[in-house]
Amino acid sequence: MKKMNLLLLTLILLCALVSCNNTSDDKQFTLLTSSQTGVDFINELKENNTMNYFTYPYIYMGGGVSVGDINNDNLDDIFFTGNMAENRLYLNKGNLEFDDITSSAGVGGNDKWYTGSTMVDINNDGYLDIYVSVAGLDGIKNNELLINNGDNTFTEKASEYGIDDIGNSVQATFLDYDKDGDLDLYVANYPMTPFDAPSSYYYYKMQNSEDYETDNLYRNDGLSFTRVTEDAGLRTYGLTLSATVGDLNNDSYPDIYISNDFSSPDFMYMNNGDGTFTDVVKESTNQTSFYGMGVDIADFNNDQYLDYIQVDMDAKDNRRSKANMASMNPDLFWSTVNYGFHYQYMHNTLQLNRRIEGDKPFFSNISRLSGISSTDWSWGPLLADFDNDGWKDLFISNGTRREINNKDYFNEINLRPMSNDSLLYYTKQIPSEAISNFAFKNNKDLTFSDVSVDWGLDDKNFSNGATYADLDNDGDLEIIVNNIDQEAQIYKNNSTNNFVRVKLNGDGNNIFGIDSRVYVETENSIQMQELTMSRGFQSSVSPYLNFGIGNDETIKSIKVVWSNGNSEELKDLKINSIIEFDISNSKPESKLENGESNLYFENVDIVEHKHNENEYNDYIKEVLLPHENSRLGPGIAIGDINGDKIDDFVVGGAKDQPTAFYIQKSDGTFYSKSFGFSKEHAKYEDMDMILEDFDNDGDNDLYIVSGGNEFEPNSPILKDRLYINNGKGSFNFSNSSLPDNFSSGMRVTSSDYDKDGDMDLFVGGRVVPGNYPLPADSFLLENISDGNGIKFRNANESIFSFKEIGLVTSSVWTDYNNDGWTDLIVVGEWTPIKFYKNNEGRFSEDKSLIDEDSTRGWWYDIVAEDFDKDGDIDLVIGNLGNNYKYQTSGDETFDIFYNDFDKNNSGDIVLSYFNDGQQYPLRGRQCSSDQIPAIKTKFQDYDAFSIATLEDVYGESDLDNSLHYFTKTFSSVYLENTGNSFKMNSLPTLTQLSSINKILKKDIDKDGYMDIVVSGNMFNSEVETPRNDGSVGVYLKYTPDSGFEAVSTQKSGLFINGDVKDMEFITLNNTDYIISAKNDDLIEFTKIK
Repeated sequence: MKKMNLLLLTLILLCALVSCNNTSDDKQFTLLTSSQTGVDFINELKENNTMNYFTYPYIYMGGGVSVGDINNDNLDDIFFTGNMAENRLYLNKGNLEFDDITSSAGVGGNDKWYTGSTMVDINNDGYLDIYVSVAGLDGIKNNELLINNGDNTFTEKASEYGIDDIGNSVQATFLDYDKDGDLDLYVANYPMTPFDAPSSYYYYKMQNSEDYETDNLYRNDGLSFTRVTEDAGLRTYGLTLSATVGDLNNDSYPDIYISNDFSSPDFMYMNNGDGTFTDVVKESTNQTSFYGMGVDIADFNNDQYLDYIQVDMDAKDNRRSKANMASMNPDLFWSTVNYGFHYQYMHNTLQLNRRIEGDKPFFSNISRLSGISSTDWSWGPLLADFDNDGWKDLFISNGTRREINNKDYFNEINLRPMSNDSLLYYTKQIPSEAISNFAFKNNKDLTFSDVSVDWGLDDKNFSNGATYADLDNDGDLEIIVNNIDQEAQIYKNNSTNNFVRVKLNGDGNNIFGIDSRVYVETENSIQMQELTMSRGFQSSVSPYLNFGIGNDETIKSIKVVWSNGNSEELKDLKINSIIEFDISNSKPESKLENGESNLYFENVDIVEHKHNENEYNDYIKEVLLPHENSRLGPGIAIGDINGDKIDDFVVGGAKDQPTAFYIQKSDGTFYSKSFGFSKEHAKYEDMDMILEDFDNDGDNDLYIVSGGNEFEPNSPILKDRLYINNGKGSFNFSNSSLPDNFSSGMRVTSSDYDKDGDMDLFVGGRVVPGNYPLPADSFLLENISDGNGIKFRNANESIFSFKEIGLVTSSVWTDYNNDGWTDLIVVGEWTPIKFYKNNEGRFSEDKSLIDEDSTRGWWYDIVAEDFDKDGDIDLVIGNLGNNYKYQTSGDETFDIFYNDFDKNNSGDIVLSYFNDGQQYPLRGRQCSSDQIPAIKTKFQDYDAFSIATLEDVYGESDLDNSLHYFTKTFSSVYLENTGNSFKMNSLPTLTQLSSINKILKKDIDKDGYMDIVVSGNMFNSEVETPRNDGSVGVYLKYTPDSGFEAVSTQKSGLFINGDVKDMEFITLNNTDYIISAKNDDLIEFTKIK
């Protein structure tokens, strides 16, 4: 039953009335001094001739911090680890004052290099013990277990328990992996490895690791532990910086995420429930961080699915990014991928749990959209509700004692011979710059705001391990940080929002209920937390759960699901209280549901066909190209080919792959069909296609857009193709039906714009091959077919004079002004939204409908429909999205300049962005000088280039004389027609997770209003720009009151992952499906239920 701890509640109420340290602060946190707290620990590094960066490169990884109530006085105590300093244990006396009891407790350690620590009651005597990880250059590295004697003293017994792991350990975490009721142990090890080790080294070591190199799993057998690493399928090799536990797939078994440094791949170990684990990181994510550091697992968006944050070392600041941070070497990147590891990028990844299918979850990285991708040299992320508003915020500790990636310094010393007696000197000359930690407030819409300054957490440090705890029992979480060569920090939390704390009393073998879940429902939300101790980096939290509930005055219910599967629920509970649950009051719980039963969509297997992209390296000719233009297909077309009144489909091929034709049989299955031209025409790159009856003879003909970037400009291979249907389901190629337009195209759309009874075409030109961003010509093709066959001609300039529209990606024919004539709207990359008014068969550009500059974006598709049923046509337009490296804000645009800057008769690409109000080149000194070698002469070192503005590098005159495009928005939008203009509104956040390449419209839920389905992604980015892969498709339901609302994957069932380039509806056996075409991947069928 519910029990209230009266003593603690009284203390909480007192603290709410009077600040426990009699100070006031209008910021969320107040930094307490060591004279106030008594906590004066410093993880001081004493570098010398034998211990310095050049002898031990891992010297700056720092120490950890753990919190827990070691003496059961209801106050959390603090344990810090030191690398070359003594470990310290501080006993909480209340009022945020502490006593150093290190010496009397016997926990200071010896000359070992201590790293992470975790508090846990390993012997179930009711007192928290401390497990301490050990690493270091040499010497004894056995981990230690400090058993709490119950009298504020500890005895080391790791060997006695069989868990004195000999690896280069960083952290450990406790979990009941086999659900036998007691806590087992996973130890994360980081074997010393040369920083320049190639992917082949990791690949070999993963198959041939030594016992001291692998992470280890130890099974709790009661009085001791047994190493079961091999039996559990966990033996491998990785530079592990954190191991974090959470039930990622809602099957009630704890899973483990392993974050690995450098090219060594991460592991997402799913618990199979039989004592073994399976790594699914490649199936369950599209990308991970490259220099994977700390991880925290939590449900940050309150959807009751666990998400996770992994940090890396991508600088937010332009100067630090270009002077100190490692660049992403293309050869290293692709070797990592080609060895079967993963797509790994140098930035933080915030992985949003999208769905659970079977026993596998799937995550999308949304760190760019969320605003937390770049936090410098980061170590420990902590997802917790620091302002008690009911939503988990994010704290990230970061800093490196010396800038070991400073390019200028290491370029200089690489030219000098170094003797052993000079290593200390050169170590101390490495540049050093303290930087502040980061705090982000959860905006409740998948985004975060940087509140480091506003919350008082912007002190400059060299921070490593960090944790949180309610040190003063006032219902909010303090932050505790372990720094190198600086005093540890305690930040008092000044929150005034309501809260509830949940304390779990488990059984005799897991007395704190580790691995259990707790759900708290209030007036406005449902929150979920899972109790696990080791979080972030080298640190652990206290074994209770704190829930902020904002201004809510009542708690509807709290439900605990214990690690053994039992549950208990209490209702109508008081705020600002401590609620205790006892496992003896629980009852069996049904298995956690992984999703909704009434889903709209379901993926099915119909046809196995794969688009095979040809090998071509766009960057040989275009060094600073933002993305590959040779990987923009395939398109797909749906229609009846053989006259049986059921849908067939055509899907394009890359260069050297024939166009594929699939004919539907009466039972809904398909057979493939080829034609006489198929093999010969494989030389073309198919971009888009359309099935349409161009000659009005009752059957569908086929128009295919030719494109690609691997051909020479104006090559005949770029001419589009027309295939005439003979009425029996066969096509004949007609070379004379089309004009000789040798333009690299992208999309084709049809309409009888001149009302002469046949279908005309608009063909959008994409890019001049090898000359990005020069736009290819676009054409309006007038259908002049007669009895002699199909014939198109280019509309003359009196009809359509807009050949050089831009880098066109899509278009739509629609009567946007209700004058009875079909108008044309065109979108593209770097272009504004272009409106072409049809004046009875002649077109003029209409700029009266919307501010043109405000619509400059990277648009990829457009649909038209009267969504709000007010009698005029509205628009939905897909853009790059807000989850990409490229960002805009207000007047801070993202730009491209194209000019022959170095006067070598070849065009040069310059991309620019804004950082702290200044416009800088996007790319660094090395990449920029690969294109223009003179940059290395002009800027002799990386430091000089790191502060150089765009004008400093390229010159005002040359920039002014360049071809210049800019973007104002990357958001996908809904344009509402207000009668004589369009009002632009961003689509819901879920649609902004990646580029939208295709939009379909249909009344999915049959409520009388047209809904939309979107899909996309862009896998063809250059390697310094993490690929745009956050979309799994989104179903957007339209309602007249709310407009478009995004339905989550868990509730819709829509899951279209991959590099989706086209998508169409198709009907099989009177049931509607979606067919999706993906670059270099299998097509996919999605049933609409």
